[in-house]
Amino acid sequence: MEVPPLRERHYPRVPGEIKRTDADVPLEARRARARTAATAAALLRGEPRSPALVASADGAIARLLLTIPGYAAAGVGNPYAVVFRDLLVKLPDDIELVILTHDGVAATVGEWVQAAARDAPVQIVSTDDFLVEPAAFPRYGDALVADRVAEAVGMGLFQAPLHLQGGNLLIGDDFFLIGVDYPLLTFAEGILSAPPGVAEDDLIRTVYRRYLDAGRTFVPVGTALPVPPAARRELRLDGETWLEELYAGNAPGTRQPIFHIDMFVSLAGRGADDRYRVLVGDPREAARLTGEPLQPHAMAEAFDDIARGLAARGYDVGRSPLPLVHEDDPQARRRSWYFATSNNALVHAPAGERPTVLLPTYGHGPFEALRETDRRHAEIWSQLGYDVVALGDFHPFASNLGAAHCITKYLGRR
Repeated sequence: MEVPPLRERHYPRVPGEIKRTDADVPLEARRARARTAATAAALLRGEPRSPALVASADGAIARLLLTIPGYAAAGVGNPYAVVFRDLLVKLPDDIELVILTHDGVAATVGEWVQAAARDAPVQIVSTDDFLVEPAAFPRYGDALVADRVAEAVGMGLFQAPLHLQGGNLLIGDDFFLIGVDYPLLTFAEGILSAPPGVAEDDLIRTVYRRYLDAGRTFVPVGTALPVPPAARRELRLDGETWLEELYAGNAPGTRQPIFHIDMFVSLAGRGADDRYRVLVGDPREAARLTGEPLQPHAMAEAFDDIARGLAARGYDVGRSPLPLVHEDDPQARRRSWYFATSNNALVHAPAGERPTVLLPTYGHGPFEALRETDRRHAEIWSQLGYDVVALGDFHPFASNLGAAHCITKYLGRR
């Protein structure tokens, strides 16, 4: 296959930027902590009485958490700041916001909020530099975010004996989807051990009912097909040797084509036939729309397999374009591939009103071809009965393995 041409990033690099795959807690320390998680949870914080997850797409968003690290708000022309400011303006005015940010940029974030002239209350919680980073849990600061937010907004807090991150979890009206890697890692890391005569599958469902949701049904999402882990290889480009990064964020042994399911799955409520509608990303459709070759490392077969599996469970499965794109750094001679995901969206669905979806967009700079995939995403959601709000240029987030759903957390719906 012909080597794709040079495509440099069209926005400035941000000093101090933290990559999602960065870590400051050693792997063995994480594993040692994981092995004592169940006992620690029982001794320190106990269990919730009747846990219930906050839906991903059903009901109006009542309260939303934004975490804005210092590097995302500092400097002139900061591409992260542009997106956050745009989001503050475009989020429905009746959503209460809780913003966790660093002390050094709290005043700047306050100016953004004032300029957005929002109707609903906005609470800014500032903290020290250890706390606020994008969701990459192998870092010390990430473990403190929940404590700080719970303290500030008066929410209860407990520790679940599970391997779990919010991006690998999507919540419907009577079910929740979890990427299959996480229940498997819960056992592989020694967080849970099934006693004799008890199947691991039965145990994980019991623990999910005790710690996550007492009423919804757990549905795993994954593929039986082989999925490659993150890799690097040499690339010849314009007569020079480059380093090419593929399958970013994927761990060895993964059964998910992307490490978090919210990067390629969207929930879209129930249709007229009462089946729940699920959109699964489709790299093939994206390649067709952009006119660019389908790359072998787009893992199209894995996404197809996941779509088939959800359809077999009775969901109304639609496909939405999921472009695999690359960004080049000529100075470092490095090419990085990532998915320009609009599946990673925000849904606001007040009862009795037309729902709204806020979609990341990518048809910017040298990625003009992605205007077609942006257009198609908007068309799909509109046909499902949603008002579509186009958000700004999410390449800075997607290249760092996230998007709109990743930088927010639903704290409540009504």
